[in-house]
Amino acid sequence: MPVASTSPGILATIAAVFRQNRVPCVMLNMLAVALVVSYYHVPALAGFWESMGNFKTHWSFVFSCVSTMFAAAVMPAFIQMAMGTLPSEGKWKRLALLMLFWGYRGMEIDLFYRFQGWLFGHGNDAATLMKKVLVDQLIMSPLWFVPTYVIALRWVEMGGSWSRTRPTLNREFWTRTCPMVLVTNWLVWIPALACVYSLPAALQFPLFSVVMCFFILVVTVMTRRTGK
Repeated sequence: MPVASTSPGILATIAAVFRQNRVPCVMLNMLAVALVVSYYHVPALAGFWESMGNFKTHWSFVFSCVSTMFAAAVMPAFIQMAMGTLPSEGKWKRLALLMLFWGYRGMEIDLFYRFQGWLFGHGNDAATLMKKVLVDQLIMSPLWFVPTYVIALRWVEMGGSWSRTRPTLNREFWTRTCPMVLVTNWLVWIPALACVYSLPAALQFPLFSVVMCFFILVVTVMTRRTGK
């Protein structure tokens, strides 16, 4: 009986998420496709891509840490500030907490990409891309990436206090907020990761960082509590 009563709510939530976010999700994936096409088919940009790959290889996890901090915390914060949508109270503490989380998460994702490369190889054939995307989005995202990300956002929203955060991780959080973010994650990252994994290993994380910057803006607005 409880399953029957909650399922329509989850399905309605998923449908609403798709309607509300389909345009930005399509735009994000068009951006990812355009960048991949520029790598493979625009010779004038070959030097830029080569320099980016060399830079990433040289700085390794330092690059993944700093670039994710910038793409997922600093840049969205300043865009929100310019738009007047960033809460003024505790904004610098919020930014510091987000940078702390995203610096760690960037290195974690970089390590995961390397693991995928070791496990499945670095080819860009359809079979290899499918394996990497499915493991990423159907195993790691539902079980780890999305839940920990949404909990971290809630923790930041609560001023870095776990005692304030824990009571908010209620039934609504697990049956509405997490499914919303997971579906939005799939809408963006299933096609985007096919683009990411199609690039050489040194360029995968830079493309990830670009898409992540805009994805964070969508999810931050979607998951913010509104006086509940």
